[in-house]
Amino acid sequence: MTGFFLHPNSKEEIIDSYDEDIIVTNHAGIIVKASQISGRYYGIRAEDLLGKSVYDLEKRGIFSPAITPLVLLQKKKVVVIQATPSGRKALITGVPFFNESGEVEFVLSYSYEVAELLVIQEYMKELENEMSLAKEELSLLRKENLTIDGLTMENRTTRIAYETARNAAALDVSVIFYGEQGTGKTTMAKFIHNESKRKNGPFIEIDCETMPEAMFERELFGGEFEQRVTGLLTLAHEGTLYLKGIDKLSVHLQGKVANVLKERRFTPINATTFSPLDVRLISSAENALTESIAVKKFHQDLYYMLHIVPIHLKPLRERKEDLSALISIYLSQFSIAHTTTKKLSDDVFNQLLLLDWHGNHGELKNVIERLVVQSTSPIITAKDLPPEYRKKTDDDLSIIHLEGRTLPSILDDVEMKVLRDAQERYRTTTEIAKFLGISQPSVVRKLKKYTDI
Repeated sequence: MTGFFLHPNSKEEIIDSYDEDIIVTNHAGIIVKASQISGRYYGIRAEDLLGKSVYDLEKRGIFSPAITPLVLLQKKKVVVIQATPSGRKALITGVPFFNESGEVEFVLSYSYEVAELLVIQEYMKELENEMSLAKEELSLLRKENLTIDGLTMENRTTRIAYETARNAAALDVSVIFYGEQGTGKTTMAKFIHNESKRKNGPFIEIDCETMPEAMFERELFGGEFEQRVTGLLTLAHEGTLYLKGIDKLSVHLQGKVANVLKERRFTPINATTFSPLDVRLISSAENALTESIAVKKFHQDLYYMLHIVPIHLKPLRERKEDLSALISIYLSQFSIAHTTTKKLSDDVFNQLLLLDWHGNHGELKNVIERLVVQSTSPIITAKDLPPEYRKKTDDDLSIIHLEGRTLPSILDDVEMKVLRDAQERYRTTTEIAKFLGISQPSVVRKLKKYTDI
């Protein structure tokens, strides 16, 4: 609103164009403008309000209280609740308009019925609730954006890996992931593909560890056999080729892959013409390849071709922040999947945090789903844990009997129990050796010793 229609000579149509209760008084408290709605609100025709003093109307109980005197006195905006003869209660706002001398020349007042305000207040509450829900959904969306199928971003190293992968996705360069089994290497490879300019192309995965060497070349290159075989390099054209566990390939096959990458073309088996290579290569390995290069177990040229963007994914036992978040995420996912609602007791939650999770995400998901499916109570307790994940009791080292025994026999007993515990946790003697900090031959020798007892 401007001061234009405050002037007595301005047209009434202007003020009536506002579908509101609007009254304008001069510095003496005389009404100079009144909207048609104002007249209806106060039970008086608008034209009968004109020229009336708000002081007189206040005495008659039509304005109770009159707001103009308050505005003139305070020389600022005033808000009061006003009652009318009809019992109407309204929130009245009075606004001063000053002349060039700084004196109040006009007072404009407008009102809202309290009932209307209650409706507005209720609407605002609903709006606030909707905003709160929207914020929650936005928070969940942000978490989903920072969660890639088991890769949460609570841990700093995970966030760095994610940012590196996201930046690499925009570049058509080779990426290699390092990490234990189950740390999310394949998931991250797919993430890069889906974020890259090749996202509309195919994503072809080759598991170098499980594919027999004799079949690898045939599957990779394809060719003319009894039947024509389309190779994976051809199938991955204009897409992404993911070589999972590339460190498991023989050096001979590594050399062939290196040659293809170098030439950017290949010849299918038994064919006479070259096929162009247009793929983005992503690979993964469980351990760093530098040691393998030193002992001639990995092709050096291939290493430099793959090692453009190396990304290391830490195991869950080194990412406790991520582990805590993942437990909650998987619990929610499997509760929804199995149409139930399950919660973990504090004891179980803490026990899960203390485990090493050498199977990483795969092992964690398996255990959480088992707990959701098998527990009969809404609260999952320690008795619901699979036996191999419970705290040690009868087999605890603290109950080794000492009385009447020599130190060597006690130490043998301790060593045997530690080895057996390690056997339950790890699948290979190499993993056991790494866990115990001894050599693999020592593990084999000690296991044989206690097996023969």
